[in-house]
Amino acid sequence: MDASRRRLLAAAGATVTGLAGCLGASGDGSPGDAGGDGGDAADSDRLSLPTLDVGGSPGGEVVVNPAGTVTLLDFFATWCAPCKPQMENLRGIRERFPELHMLSITNEDDEAAVREFWRDYEGTWPVAMDPDLQTNPKYDASQVPTLIVLDAVDEEVWRHVGLAGEDDVAEQLRAAGE
Repeated sequence: MDASRRRLLAAAGATVTGLAGCLGASGDGSPGDAGGDGGDAADSDRLSLPTLDVGGSPGGEVVVNPAGTVTLLDFFATWCAPCKPQMENLRGIRERFPELHMLSITNEDDEAAVREFWRDYEGTWPVAMDPDLQTNPKYDASQVPTLIVLDAVDEEVWRHVGLAGEDDVAEQLRAAGE
Protein backbone atom coordinates (compact mmCIF):
# COMPACT_ATOMS: atom_id res chain seq x y z
CA MET A 1 0.00 0.00 0.00
CA ASP A 2 1.51 3.36 -0.97
CA ALA A 3 2.15 6.15 1.55
CA SER A 4 -0.61 8.47 0.31
CA ARG A 5 -3.20 5.70 0.61
CA ARG A 6 -2.01 4.86 4.16
CA ARG A 7 -2.25 8.54 5.08
CA LEU A 8 -5.76 8.78 3.65
CA LEU A 9 -6.87 5.64 5.52
CA ALA A 10 -5.33 6.90 8.78
CA ALA A 11 -7.08 10.26 8.42
CA ALA A 12 -10.39 8.58 7.60
CA GLY A 13 -10.07 6.29 10.61
CA ALA A 14 -9.27 9.21 12.90
CA THR A 15 -12.22 11.16 11.52
CA VAL A 16 -14.63 8.27 12.14
CA THR A 17 -13.23 7.76 15.64
CA GLY A 18 -13.40 11.50 16.30
CA LEU A 19 -16.99 11.66 15.10
CA ALA A 20 -17.92 8.82 17.44
CA GLY A 21 -16.29 10.73 20.30
CA CYS A 22 -17.99 13.96 19.33
CA LEU A 23 -21.39 12.33 19.27
CA GLY A 24 -21.34 10.55 22.58
CA ALA A 25 -18.32 11.14 24.76
CA SER A 26 -18.22 12.61 28.20
CA GLY A 27 -15.09 12.88 30.28
CA ASP A 28 -14.49 12.02 33.89
CA GLY A 29 -11.72 14.53 34.45
CA SER A 30 -9.15 11.90 35.42
CA PRO A 31 -5.54 12.26 34.46
CA GLY A 32 -4.90 10.39 31.51
CA ASP A 33 1.03 30.18 24.57
CA ALA A 34 0.31 30.77 23.09
CA GLY A 35 1.93 33.52 25.02
CA GLY A 36 5.46 32.59 24.01
CA ASP A 37 7.49 32.35 20.85
CA GLY A 38 7.17 28.62 20.59
CA GLY A 39 10.25 27.54 22.48
CA ASP A 40 13.95 27.64 23.17
CA ALA A 41 16.88 25.21 23.02
CA ALA A 42 15.17 22.86 25.49
CA ASP A 43 12.30 22.63 23.02
CA SER A 44 14.40 21.78 19.95
CA ASP A 45 13.47 18.09 20.01
CA ARG A 46 9.84 18.64 21.01
CA LEU A 47 6.96 18.33 18.57
CA SER A 48 6.09 21.52 16.68
CA LEU A 49 3.07 22.13 14.48
CA PRO A 50 2.23 24.80 11.90
CA THR A 51 -0.26 27.41 13.07
CA LEU A 52 -2.62 29.50 10.99
CA ASP A 53 -2.49 33.28 10.87
CA VAL A 54 -6.17 33.92 11.62
CA GLY A 55 -8.00 35.73 14.42
CA GLY A 56 -5.81 35.63 17.51
CA SER A 57 -3.62 32.87 16.09
CA PRO A 58 -0.23 33.95 14.81
CA GLY A 59 1.01 32.02 11.79
CA GLY A 60 4.22 30.03 11.96
CA GLU A 61 5.30 27.06 14.07
CA VAL A 62 4.52 26.41 17.71
CA VAL A 63 5.99 23.88 20.12
CA VAL A 64 3.08 21.78 21.35
CA ASN A 65 4.37 21.54 24.93
CA PRO A 66 7.30 23.86 25.71
CA ALA A 67 9.67 22.76 28.46
CA GLY A 68 8.89 24.13 31.91
CA THR A 69 5.44 25.41 30.94
CA VAL A 70 1.90 24.50 31.99
CA THR A 71 0.03 23.76 28.76
CA LEU A 72 -3.62 23.47 27.78
CA LEU A 73 -4.23 21.45 24.62
CA ASP A 74 -7.61 21.52 22.89
CA PHE A 75 -8.26 18.84 20.27
CA PHE A 76 -11.23 19.87 18.13
CA ALA A 77 -12.88 19.58 14.73
CA THR A 78 -14.84 22.15 12.76
CA TRP A 79 -17.74 19.68 12.26
CA CYS A 80 -18.00 18.78 15.98
CA ALA A 81 -21.12 20.23 17.63
CA PRO A 82 -19.71 20.43 21.23
CA CYS A 83 -16.53 22.06 19.92
CA LYS A 84 -18.48 25.21 19.08
CA PRO A 85 -19.65 26.13 22.62
CA GLN A 86 -16.25 24.93 23.90
CA MET A 87 -14.72 27.89 22.05
CA GLU A 88 -16.57 30.34 24.31
CA ASN A 89 -15.29 28.54 27.41
CA LEU A 90 -11.76 28.57 26.03
CA ARG A 91 -11.97 32.32 25.30
CA GLY A 92 -12.85 32.75 28.97
CA ILE A 93 -9.80 30.69 29.94
CA ARG A 94 -7.63 32.85 27.69
CA GLU A 95 -8.93 35.99 29.43
CA ARG A 96 -8.31 34.50 32.89
CA PHE A 97 -4.87 33.08 32.02
CA PRO A 98 -3.43 35.40 29.34
CA GLU A 99 0.11 33.97 29.64
CA LEU A 100 -0.99 30.32 29.50
CA HIS A 101 0.52 28.22 26.72
CA MET A 102 -2.71 27.24 25.03
CA LEU A 103 -3.02 25.46 21.69
CA SER A 104 -5.99 24.13 19.74
CA ILE A 105 -5.22 21.27 17.35
CA THR A 106 -7.28 19.80 14.53
CA ASN A 107 -6.40 16.84 12.32
CA GLU A 108 -8.39 18.33 9.44
CA ASP A 109 -6.56 19.33 6.29
CA ASP A 110 -9.09 21.88 4.98
CA GLU A 111 -7.34 25.12 5.88
CA ALA A 112 -10.23 27.28 4.64
CA ALA A 113 -12.71 25.46 6.89
CA VAL A 114 -10.42 25.83 9.92
CA ARG A 115 -9.90 29.54 9.21
CA GLU A 116 -13.66 30.09 8.88
CA PHE A 117 -14.34 28.21 12.14
CA TRP A 118 -11.64 30.21 13.96
CA ARG A 119 -13.08 33.52 12.77
CA ASP A 120 -16.71 32.51 13.39
CA TYR A 121 -16.01 31.31 16.95
CA GLU A 122 -13.48 34.06 17.72
CA GLY A 123 -10.39 32.06 18.59
CA THR A 124 -7.87 34.26 20.43
CA TRP A 125 -4.98 31.77 20.79
CA PRO A 126 -2.95 29.65 18.34
CA VAL A 127 -4.68 27.03 16.21
CA ALA A 128 -2.58 24.27 14.66
CA MET A 129 -3.33 21.82 11.91
CA ASP A 130 -2.12 18.23 12.32
CA PRO A 131 -3.46 16.31 9.31
CA ASP A 132 -0.58 13.82 9.59
CA LEU A 133 -1.72 12.91 13.13
CA GLN A 134 1.67 13.63 14.71
CA THR A 135 0.09 14.35 18.10
CA ASN A 136 -2.02 11.17 18.26
CA PRO A 137 0.69 8.75 19.48
CA LYS A 138 1.64 11.00 22.39
CA TYR A 139 -1.74 12.44 23.41
CA ASP A 140 -4.23 9.79 22.21
CA ALA A 141 -6.85 12.41 21.44
CA SER A 142 -9.01 10.46 19.02
CA GLN A 143 -12.25 11.95 20.37
CA VAL A 144 -13.23 15.59 20.08
CA PRO A 145 -13.42 17.80 21.92
CA THR A 146 -10.62 16.65 24.20
CA LEU A 147 -8.86 19.01 26.62
CA ILE A 148 -5.53 18.03 28.18
CA VAL A 149 -3.61 19.91 30.88
CA LEU A 150 0.13 19.24 31.05
CA ASP A 151 2.15 20.44 34.02
CA ALA A 152 5.56 22.12 33.80
CA VAL A 153 7.35 18.74 33.72
CA ASP A 154 5.18 17.56 30.80
CA GLU A 155 3.01 15.19 32.83
CA GLU A 156 -0.64 14.91 31.88
CA VAL A 157 -2.53 16.00 34.99
CA TRP A 158 -6.05 16.28 33.56
CA ARG A 159 -8.00 15.08 30.55
CA HIS A 160 -11.60 15.79 29.66
CA VAL A 161 -13.48 14.42 26.67
CA GLY A 162 -16.61 16.36 25.76
CA LEU A 163 -17.73 19.88 26.59
CA ALA A 164 -15.85 21.20 29.65
CA GLY A 165 -16.94 24.10 31.83
CA GLU A 166 -14.67 27.12 32.07
CA ASP A 167 -14.49 26.96 35.87
CA ASP A 168 -13.53 23.27 35.79
CA VAL A 169 -10.72 23.97 33.34
CA ALA A 170 -9.52 26.95 35.40
CA GLU A 171 -9.45 24.80 38.56
CA GLN A 172 -7.31 22.17 36.81
CA LEU A 173 -4.92 24.82 35.48
CA ARG A 174 -4.45 26.28 38.95
CA ALA A 175 -3.83 22.78 40.35
CA ALA A 176 -1.17 22.27 37.65
CA GLY A 177 0.64 25.42 38.76
CA GLU A 178 -0.70 28.06 36.38
